[in-house]
Amino acid sequence: MDSGIIIVREDCNYRVLYGHLRLAGALSSADEVCIDVKGEGKIKILKTRGGLFVKGKNHRLPVL
Repeated sequence: MDSGIIIVREDCNYRVLYGHLRLAGALSSADEVCIDVKGEGKIKILKTRGGLFVKGKNHRLPVL
């Protein structure tokens, strides 16, 4: 994935700080994308009817 997207983790969610349009463009052609998050490694972002979520082992955290 392009490094022009900056995502950080807050308490119980993730926040897109930069690259909203790049993320939207990537998700327009696919239902999920992988992005590198500093300090956490790669995360998988899923596009659902309820919004964007980060897929974890047993949970999903929202992307704001």
